[in-house]
Amino acid sequence: MNTQVPLIIECRSNDSDYRQQNPHCPYTPKEIIQEAVRAWEAGAAIFHWHGRDPIDGRWINDVDVYLEVIQGIREQTDLIVNPTLNYVTKESNVSDRIQHILAANNDPALGVDMIPLEFGSFNLDFWNPQTKQFDTYDQVHTSSRAYIKEVLEILQANNIFVGTICWDIGQIRTARCFQEMGLLPKNTFWEFVFTGEITPSGILPTLPNLQAVVDSIPKDDQWLVMCWNGDVMPLAAWAITMGGHVGIGLGDYPYLRFGKPHNGNLVEKVANMAHTLGREVATPAQAREILKMQPRTVVKEKLQAVAN
Repeated sequence: MNTQVPLIIECRSNDSDYRQQNPHCPYTPKEIIQEAVRAWEAGAAIFHWHGRDPIDGRWINDVDVYLEVIQGIREQTDLIVNPTLNYVTKESNVSDRIQHILAANNDPALGVDMIPLEFGSFNLDFWNPQTKQFDTYDQVHTSSRAYIKEVLEILQANNIFVGTICWDIGQIRTARCFQEMGLLPKNTFWEFVFTGEITPSGILPTLPNLQAVVDSIPKDDQWLVMCWNGDVMPLAAWAITMGGHVGIGLGDYPYLRFGKPHNGNLVEKVANMAHTLGREVATPAQAREILKMQPRTVVKEKLQAVAN
């Protein structure tokens, strides 16, 4: 891996609900757009978010909310737009989870650039270090191989770039099987999810574990680290020096040791770390080139052709 490849920073703005701890975790479309602009100005190339109820912050699947955010981001930045696949419920099906993506792609002025897809299920019960008990014992995030296959077929048909989300090495192996099937492109962006203390289902954020996941993908593939419910900074330092990329944001952790930062503050800290370690930070245009994504102008032309 060439450590001189510019560092791609992904802002992960509001996946989890840390609003009570840090008021800068965005809920409303206006707040999400504001955080996208802050992240872009600080050096982010990719912006990831979830639709949120503006009052209580619960995840919502409102197509209009996603379209409003995408429009605001497009008008003010050249960020790579990377929305979630939508909130999961027991009743969720593929059409529910992907409707906002297809709606955005029906408008050439909007569109989505990439979509994160998890390549396996995992237990989602949170560990309570104080009580030495799990808060729940039956919470499972389901991402079956049948579901993965169906989503990949839709993304392939709509020419949407896939961010390959992996919570363990088994999910990396599963994703590589889908590459052999021809459904997951070879030039995917590997996004490795490490987890903090309250989420023991994920990868412990240590250097040997990072090396293990990196060793599980082809040598020259692009990869990124994030830490859900944990501090990504140690992983960020290793990733920067190893040639990987970094995801950070209030959707993963409130980062109260820095006060009450907004997402732009966190992106700036990673960018400053990269500069200190002698690595350039990628612009969105450079990130598209690194990931072998099509330039935005080409994507817009293709969406316009489909719309006509």
